Amino acid sequence: MIGATDIFVSYKAEDRPRLVPLVSALEAEGFTVWWDSHIRGGADWREDIQRHLDAAKCVIVAWSRRSAGPEGDFVRDEASRARRRGVYLPIRLDRTEPPLGFGEIQAILLKGWR
Repeated sequence: MIGATDIFVSYKAEDRPRLVPLVSALEAEGFTVWWDSHIRGGADWREDIQRHLDAAKCVIVAWSRRSAGPEGDFVRDEASRARRRGVYLPIRLDRTEPPLGFGEIQAILLKGWR
């Protein structure tokens, strides 16, 4: 059993460089943050992600052109699980709207945020 993580970050891998400042800022404030950069070699990555996703107190879902597009199905799945648990916190990395079914909750726009 893993300990509860404060924040799980769901995002499209190509957006990782854009999220590094956010993760660093959250960690500097004392939050424990888990994202897939913590997956170790040889780990069962799907199980690892699911365990941390299910244990997180908050799931930040980073919507972008990539994650809201056709290749973002894994992000949408993580967002659905987080929303069902009531721990979904959407952010937007660009002007892209969250995909259908995720627009009911106000997303914080971080375009240009450093």
